[in-house]
Amino acid sequence: MILEVEDLSVGIKQGKKHLPAVRGISFGIEPGEIVGILGESGCGKTLTALSVSGLLPAGVEKTGGSVRLGGRDLGALPEGELSRIRGRELSMVFQEPASSLNPLQRIGTQVGESLKLHGEGDPGIIRRRVLEILGNLGLPEPEQLVRAYPHQLSGGMCQRVMIALAVINRPRLLIADEPTTALDLSIQAQILDLMRKINRELGTSILFISHDLSVIRHLCGRVLVMYAGKIVESGPAEEVFREPLHEYTRLLLEAVPSRDRKGRALANIPGKVPALGEIPPGCPFAPRCKKALPRCREVFPEAAALPAALPAALPDTPPATLPAILPASGPMAVPAALPDTPPSAFTGGHRVFCVLRDLQKEPDHGGI
Repeated sequence: MILEVEDLSVGIKQGKKHLPAVRGISFGIEPGEIVGILGESGCGKTLTALSVSGLLPAGVEKTGGSVRLGGRDLGALPEGELSRIRGRELSMVFQEPASSLNPLQRIGTQVGESLKLHGEGDPGIIRRRVLEILGNLGLPEPEQLVRAYPHQLSGGMCQRVMIALAVINRPRLLIADEPTTALDLSIQAQILDLMRKINRELGTSILFISHDLSVIRHLCGRVLVMYAGKIVESGPAEEVFREPLHEYTRLLLEAVPSRDRKGRALANIPGKVPALGEIPPGCPFAPRCKKALPRCREVFPEAAALPAALPAALPDTPPATLPAILPASGPMAVPAALPDTPPSAFTGGHRVFCVLRDLQKEPDHGGI
């Protein structure tokens, strides 16, 4: 296992005490796996990522648990050793690329700096590898780009530069903290394609953090749902989205717009995430949950493994009412009804969702 997080707790200092922001969470990431963490703002997603990378800000401390990367306890290592691990074995892409890039340095200098910090001293090799990674990540005209400054680039290009900086040393684990926030849908799709390419071609495991359920669903193989510093549900992404077991997860999914709910008011979750000093005992979602039982307010439910195969639908629920899941990748045969068309013309290495041929639209004559 690449990453093992066990009983991790993080607190924010307030006077002589710590307010619990992350409360005893445990999870792992296998080689080549993409794991997503989702939840509302303030649930502890980013602090979890910063704890793994050892980059917690001043006033925030790990108060318990352990983080192991490749079997090594990162919390037991001195800062010098951690610095050698960051950027080489473990890298992070932050939410705001504009604030993460140095406005006074050219792009080529910033991307190449990681190579210098990890022992590469030949300027020619550094330049070649910088141009290579920028080109591989789809950035146009790398020769001109390396001489540009961050303010001359769009938000999407800045984010791709940040990704290039993070993966130039081929890390074993990449942490991406909401890398598609504030980007339009087309740029979001490009960033997600880059993540898949990095995972596929470099073999890099990815911990992907987002509040966007659709992004998590189509990118990640496994998902962790966080609320008030706790993991309330986890499992294969397809199963969690098809048949959520925790009421919080179910309500999150119901709040997502979809065609089958067109014309109806979107569901909302009453209340708000509790403040750090006001987290109730038991299940932290109980005060907002209409299905809460008395014991929900007393004891947090223990994790329980489910059978490998879940039913396609709940007993009394028509399958059509459950959210459809479109797997992110993998080959799929084109229906035999298209005998004259080679499958490769449609699939491109991806699953086929819909194929249209000879589509025609009648002109609209005002309903006549």
